[in-house]
Amino acid sequence: MQVPVWDAPTRLFHWALAILAVLSFTTGKLGGSWMGWHVKSGYAILALLLFRVAWGFVGSDTARFTHFLRGARAATAYARQLLAGSPPSSTGHNPLGGWMVVLMLAVLLLQAATGLFADDEVRAQGPLAVVVSEATVRWMTRIHSFNEWVVAGLVVVHVVAIGVYQWGLRRDLIGPMLRGTTDAPDAPRVASAWVAAAILALAALAVYYLVVIFPRP
Repeated sequence: MQVPVWDAPTRLFHWALAILAVLSFTTGKLGGSWMGWHVKSGYAILALLLFRVAWGFVGSDTARFTHFLRGARAATAYARQLLAGSPPSSTGHNPLGGWMVVLMLAVLLLQAATGLFADDEVRAQGPLAVVVSEATVRWMTRIHSFNEWVVAGLVVVHVVAIGVYQWGLRRDLIGPMLRGTTDAPDAPRVASAWVAAAILALAALAVYYLVVIFPRP
């Protein structure tokens, strides 16, 4: 029976983040006049991440951290079944996928946050670089430069894992993230899209405050 498994806000977040992450990485590598787009995409990514963290507490069942975060024992047991080629089906994220979600959110938040304080001394300076010391700016810039490769590596692992499930194990992960439904015995609770819109608006306002209004010397 086809039941809704991924709500529209979660799916829109997923695809928007994927597009913006590629845009941010590419424009950062191109440099020059592309840095303006790099900075703007970073602000958009930060707003999306703030939304997703909040949605992980008040969103639909499958979007909530309490739904997909399991302990080390559950993750290890699932890993063994995965290596054996017969992982159990999950409505939403499996125990390993759940921790990958948290790891991705963490490194992306680190990337977006350090970008606010970074300064490449050529074309782009984070809006909060002027409120901290030069030593802090240098550290933030180094972390920002190194962490981009951590993000890229996790993205590669994520894409490879999807490929393994999609074509190796014949588990459709892409379809449900596009249409929102999958075969499952029970339908998870779906939160209001209006609540999601309100949270996203607040997240965008928070980023606007940091970028534009936050007091500077």
